[in-house]
Amino acid sequence: MNLSIWKIFLFTGPTLGLTVLAEIENTGFLGGPFHGVSQDATGSVVNRVGPIADLVETLDLFTHSTSRNLEDGESANLQAALRLDDGTITQLNPREVKWSTESSNLLIADGLATAKDIGERARVAVVASADGFSATIFLRLKPGQAPAETVEEIELPGALADAVDLDLPGWKKSNWFGTFYQGGNNWIHHTRHGWLFAAGGDASSAWLWSPQQEWLWTGPGIYPHLYRNKDSAWLYFIIPALPRRVYYNHSVQTFEEFNE
Repeated sequence: MNLSIWKIFLFTGPTLGLTVLAEIENTGFLGGPFHGVSQDATGSVVNRVGPIADLVETLDLFTHSTSRNLEDGESANLQAALRLDDGTITQLNPREVKWSTESSNLLIADGLATAKDIGERARVAVVASADGFSATIFLRLKPGQAPAETVEEIELPGALADAVDLDLPGWKKSNWFGTFYQGGNNWIHHTRHGWLFAAGGDASSAWLWSPQQEWLWTGPGIYPHLYRNKDSAWLYFIIPALPRRVYYNHSVQTFEEFNE
C-alpha cells in the first residue's frame, strides 16, 4: 500500500452571494481489501479490517517475550505490537523493532535475546522502540542450574491473582479472564477455552498452553486478544459467538473455530 494524502474542497453556490472554500484533509493508506467489522455484545466496534483500519491512530507499544527467565546460554524470542485506537492490535516484525539493553550479559539480534556469561542472578531491562513509541520488558538472568538442584514448581500467573473463590470448590473468577476451575499441577479448565496449562508470569501477562493451539499469551487489557506463539498470529476471541469457540486470526484475516 502507498501512503496517500487526499483533500476535499467544498464550494457554496452563488445563490447566497458568497463563495466559501472548505478544506478537509486526511492522511492514510488506501487500496487495501475490505474484510469487515466485528462487534462485541454491546455493539461497540472491536475489530476493523481493511482501508478503514489503515486510518486509525496508534495509542501505544507493548512487548513480550516467550520466556521471562533465562539461564546462561538460553534464548527467548522478543515480540512487539502496536495498540490502535479502534481496539485492534498490529504485530510488528521483530527485525523492524529497535531493541536495546544496558546489560552486557544479554545479546539481542533480530528479536532473539540470548543470555551469556551469567555469574549471578540479575534483572535486566530490554527497551523496544518502533513507530515513535517505546516499551520496556524485564528479563531475569541466572546461572545454569546444577543437575542436583531442585527445580521450583511453576505457580499460576500473577495476572490471575485477582481471581476470587466461587461457591463451588475449586472454581474461581478473574475480572479480566472469566471463570475457571483450578485443577492440579497448574492446569485450569476455563469455561470458554477448555483445559489450559497456566505457566508462571507477572501481573501484566500470562502464558497459557492449549492442547489445540499450544502456547498462547494474553493479559489484563489485552484479552480477548491472544498471541499464538507457534505461528506468531494474533487472535481475537469472539465472545458473542459462544457457545461456539471462534477466533478471528488477524494474520491471515480468517475465522478459526475449535471444539474441545
